[in-house]
Formats: sequence, C-alpha cells, structure tokens
Amino acid sequence: MNITSSSVPNNYDLITKYRGEISGIVVYDDAQIDTLNLATTVAGEKNALVASPSLVSTLTSAPYNLPIVADFRGKFSSKLQVYQYLYDNHFAQQTHRALIGIDPGGIRGTIRDYAVAVNTAVIWLDPKVGDEKTLLNKFLAKMPVNSAYMGWWPEENSGVTAASAYGVSTVASDWSTNLTVFGGTSRTVNVKPIPNKPVLQNKIYVTFIMSDGDNLQYMEHAFKSKWDSSDRGSIPLGWTVAPAMLDAAPGLLNWIYNTATPNDCLVAGPSGIGYTYPNIWSNQSNLSSFISKSNDYCSRAGLRVLTVWGNGVSGSTNTAAGNSYADNAPSLLGITAQNAGGGWTTYNNVLPSMAFSGNYCSKLSEMQSAISNGSNGFNGTAPKFISIQPVAWNFTVTDIKNFANTLGSNYVVVRPDTFFQLYRETVQLPIEPNNIVKKYEAENQPYDASPFQHSVGRADGDGWSANKSQDNAGMMLYGPYVTTFPQGMLTTNFKIKIDSITGNNDKTVTIDVRDATTGEILASQDIYRSQFKAANAYQDFSLSYNNTAGHQLEFRANYQKTAKITIDKVTTLKNIIKYEAEGTVLGHGCGRAVSDGWTASPTEDGAAHMIYAPYETNVPIGNRSVTFRLKVDNNTLDNLKVATIDVNNAATGAILATMDINRQQFTGSNQYQD
Repeated sequence: MNITSSSVPNNYDLITKYRGEISGIVVYDDAQIDTLNLATTVAGEKNALVASPSLVSTLTSAPYNLPIVADFRGKFSSKLQVYQYLYDNHFAQQTHRALIGIDPGGIRGTIRDYAVAVNTAVIWLDPKVGDEKTLLNKFLAKMPVNSAYMGWWPEENSGVTAASAYGVSTVASDWSTNLTVFGGTSRTVNVKPIPNKPVLQNKIYVTFIMSDGDNLQYMEHAFKSKWDSSDRGSIPLGWTVAPAMLDAAPGLLNWIYNTATPNDCLVAGPSGIGYTYPNIWSNQSNLSSFISKSNDYCSRAGLRVLTVWGNGVSGSTNTAAGNSYADNAPSLLGITAQNAGGGWTTYNNVLPSMAFSGNYCSKLSEMQSAISNGSNGFNGTAPKFISIQPVAWNFTVTDIKNFANTLGSNYVVVRPDTFFQLYRETVQLPIEPNNIVKKYEAENQPYDASPFQHSVGRADGDGWSANKSQDNAGMMLYGPYVTTFPQGMLTTNFKIKIDSITGNNDKTVTIDVRDATTGEILASQDIYRSQFKAANAYQDFSLSYNNTAGHQLEFRANYQKTAKITIDKVTTLKNIIKYEAEGTVLGHGCGRAVSDGWTASPTEDGAAHMIYAPYETNVPIGNRSVTFRLKVDNNTLDNLKVATIDVNNAATGAILATMDINRQQFTGSNQYQD
C-alpha cells in the first residue's frame, strides 16, 4: 500500500513520545475478566490506556507517571454487573453508531485499538442467555438504524438475529488488527470495469463464489494467502468482500483491485453493508434504508452481485425482502440466496435471485453433487445456470481450478457478474439495470400495489385492459405524480398489446407524459392499429422528454374505444447518449441543417446517408435500443420506402439491426415520430 513505517525498539518509548495525548490508565480486574471490555470502553471515553494489574506499578512510576483514571479491581462479582454498570454510567457518552463485541477471555488485543479510537462501547453478551439478552436489547435499542455491531458474537445465528431485529448489521472483525491504520488510508478505490460479456449460447454456465469475505479479519489475513495463489486468474472466480471496507479499509480494497486479473470478480458479502438477516427486519422502511445504503456502498466499491442470507446460513430470501432489494438496489445485476437448489426468482420483475446450486460447500463431493443436480434436464436447446459457493477456509484457487477442469465441453465457467448478465439476457431483462429509473405495474400485484389510478378498464391477467364492449373512451391509467425522478432526458416505455391488427387503421390509445406541476404535456403519441406488429403480443411504445427535478410526473394512457388494449408495465429509463442530427458529432452524405434537424429531399439530394457515425465506444455491453426521431412531408402519396435506418458495428462491418421505413408508416405529415 506504499505506506512507510519504522520499528520502535522499546514500545514504552511511545508512551513518552505521546504522553501529552494520554490522560492516564484504566485498570481492569484479572479476576473478573469482563472488566477488560469495560476498561476498553472507558479508555475511549477518557483518552486513556487500558492496563492490566501487573502493569500498574510500571505505568504510574517514573518516567511515565500516568495517573489511574479508573480502577475496576474488586468492583464486580458477575459479568452482568459489569455490563449493567457500563450501560448505566458510560454508554451515553459513547457513539451509538457502533457497538463492538469482543470475547475478553480469548481476545486481549486486535480490534481494541479501533474501539478506543472511535469511542464505542465494548461488550460480550449472549442472546441465548435470558438476562444477557435483556441487557443486550437495551444497547441495541439505543442504536440508530444502519448502525454496525463489530467484532463477533458468542454464537453467530442468535447474535445476527438479535441485531437484525433492531436494524443493526454485523461487521465480523473480532481478530482484525490495525483498523486504525487501514481506516485512515486513502479513500480512492480504482474499480475495474466488468469485461465484455460473451455471446449467450446453449451451454451450462457455472460460477464459483468464495465465501466469508464479509469478515474484515479474513480479508486482512487468510484472504491474502488465497489471493497470492499462482493459479489465480486462470479461471473466473468470485470473491466476496465487505462493502464496509470503503470505511474500514479502503486502501486494502484498492490494493485488491490493483492486483486483480480480468477473471477476478468482487462480490458483496451477506447481506449488504453488513451481515444481517433481512427477513427478520420488522420495519420495512428501515430495511429499505439499509438496502439503499448498501446499494450506495456496493456501487462505489464496484460490487454488482450481492449474497443475501435471508434468515440464516441456509435460509431463503422472503418476497418482501427480495422486492426491497429490487426497489432500493438498482445497481445490482443479481443476488444469491442460501437455500441451496438452484431455483430462480425475479423480484419486482427487475432483480434476479438464484438460490445457490451448492451452498457453503465444504467438500469436493458437495460441489460435484451440485453440478450433477444442476445439469439435470439439459438438452442443448437452452442455457442452464449453476452457482457454487465454496467455503473459503476449505478450498484454494488451485482446488477450484482443478475441479473446473473436470467439467465437460457443455460447461462454461464465468464470473458472477457475467453469470447474471447472461441469465438476464436469457429472460429478456436489461443487461445493464443501472439505466432503469423505475418500473411500474399497471395493475396491482401480490407483492405491491400499482401506483396508477383508472377511469376505465379492469385487471386482466398480467395487465390492465379496456375493450369496446365493456368500456367507454377514457383514461386507462394515470399517475403516479412521482417527484423523485432525475433531472434531464428520460424515456418512458408503455408495454401495450392489442387484440387484433386487422381492419381499419383506428387510433387505439394515446399515451403521454405530463408535468403535473405545470400542466405541460412533455411528450405524447397517438398509437394506431397498424403500429402493432402482431396481435396479442406486447410491444413497447416510447416517449422521450426532458424532466425537471422535483416536478410531479404523470404517465397517462387515454383509451379510444376502438379495440381491446392491455397495458402491462410503464418503465422509465435514463437515456445513455443522445445525438442531434444537425450537431457536429454525426457525419452527412447528403442533406442540410434545418431549424430542428437535418433534412433531405428528392429534388435536392440523391440517395445517400443523411447521417452516419459517431463510432461510439462507450455504450455499455448488452441489449440496447436506438431511437431515430424522423418526420416525412407527405404520409399518404404512396407507400414507397423513404429511408433505411441501421446500427452498424464499425469495427467488424456487421449490421446489428436495420429497418426500412415506408411512407405510410408515418401516422401524420410533418410530425416527428420515433
């Protein structure tokens, strides 16, 4: 990390050097060892040193002459008395944003310097013991939501459960050392981008995600022995890390990125910024806040996949928690669940979750069994996906490599982020979810109420429909008057289907986006029968507009009583890039600039490219939509081809998409249409 250090021949010289910052000593009682935690707590409050009874004579004598600011020898007869005294007399003076659990009988040093530095209480209370749990709950109840319980618990499941009930997550760190150094290093983290996704094939995709990276002491110690393997980089591999490293050890996280290969993928450990069981959180608003903060940390740490432990080491994620991740963690490509079996769930139609095919595998035979079970039914006509979580303490990179090399030609090992991108492509979810602002269902769902109001129509299967026999013309949906969408250019897609595309070319529905704060229609489109490509097949109709931050946005669909129309979803996305046809970025083979665009006409121009370029390299990988906004001078004269639009991979010369546009595809003359 390029931090210089110097050795001190005699540690006591440091007391002399920094004597002006030391108020004295706090003495603990060897006969009642929990006073060590009390002494650590008071030392943080008083800017003092923790001292054992055997050191009192040395530290109070010349040349140190440190006064005793608190002496706990002979003061307590039980563990519970110690922590009750701490709670009654000192907890009010500590920060409540953190609480540290340290076993005083097993850990004398390690994280204690951090406890003193941040002035937090240190305890060791067992949630399985009645009186201890009652006192523990008093501490937890004083802590704000999204606080951290650091160190560790007497027993994992009961401890994490107890903290989760109060909106407090656990940051495992009991054997961490030097967090006061790591926490003070540079905050810069040079996140590496995701490599390009391979072409989706009908293969069995396998990903391996090493466990336990949420543990800060593991990241500091055992992790490096595995990371230093000469085989690292030979196969794609996921490494769980703690998003909290952004605060606790940012320089260490940056070192990991600086030494990572393209096959190394960092994944967020359970279940976000800290280890918690989201199923247990009783307050949904607090859980949303935790997940939103976790999304911020994951985004800044470059973590696009997150492991979620719903209610334990082998627990599933319940629907409410999964939907909260979908709503509040838009940067995630996917999440994993602990209920082994390989099943998929997509929360709120945007966030895929896969239960590990092999969960916490500690033996090679368990990974082999997970591969065998996950491969059942594969016939080469569609891709399958298998996720394996090896126990980090039991396997090396070489072990994983050797096992992966035993898989046949039908298997492809990929990074976890690539794994979820490929699955998203398989089920037609956006490969880059960061561009989605919000997705609303037109009708109520079991997991959520639709934000829209309706003047006509009814819930119908997977959408909201209106038909000629039951409904008059009117608003199929309107709302939700949202004020939180970002400033600037947005695109809203209405997912709509029609019962029949034959017959008169009637206007069927009008969609618009309205600024309800000012009453201005920001974008509008009349949709005619001929614009649907097929009957009873959903199709996206897009409106692009410039949003004003803080204004109320309303999305509306005005039914025209000419066909059965069904609306499934209304999805708003951030525009990635927008080019003006008459701007300086695009090239032209014919035509000229006009007031709001670039025009060509048969009397002045030959057939040629009106626009081409810009040879853009910054569009994220995956499925993309490109919208050309055009108008024609006459839409009824004939039905000749008037333009061809395409997207060209200029590096290879391949045409990725193309469309011929005929005159009568325009619904009006001299009116722009997408």
